[in-house]
Amino acid sequence: MKRHPSLHPLSQHHHFALIHALEMRRAAEAPAEKRATMVARQAQKFVAFWHKTGKVHFREEEEVLLPAYAPHTRLDQDAEVMRLLADHAEIRAAVQEFEQRMERELPIEPESMAKLARLLHDHVRLEENEVFPRIERVLGEENLNAMARGLTRLHKKNDVCEV
Repeated sequence: MKRHPSLHPLSQHHHFALIHALEMRRAAEAPAEKRATMVARQAQKFVAFWHKTGKVHFREEEEVLLPAYAPHTRLDQDAEVMRLLADHAEIRAAVQEFEQRMERELPIEPESMAKLARLLHDHVRLEENEVFPRIERVLGEENLNAMARGLTRLHKKNDVCEV
């Protein structure tokens, strides 16, 4: 789907998040003899991705995107927006769990990684397929352009995701 240019920074970041989700799923499903090493490597990469851009991405959705949308709808009565916010909390919790386990040099459970990969994938799809199109329709050109000034391009146009 063609996204309004104001949302390109968020959609581009979603692209990289989906790549991480895929790589985490692959690590969690790797052959037993490689699984622990692959899961540990992907956990490190995802935590680094989170600190470099993920936290900013979530903050901008919560502090720029949703406040721009709020005058047009009751956010607490929008099931997809409530799920978006719940997903944000759950993803943050998973990152914290990964960090704590890595600090204590404990292995990341493949099931935890698979769960995060699934959550991240489904979260991006929810935003791209449900929430963003609705926001684009409701806000209109002028409001979308005004909102865009509060968003940061977290990746250069030709960035390659390092997973």
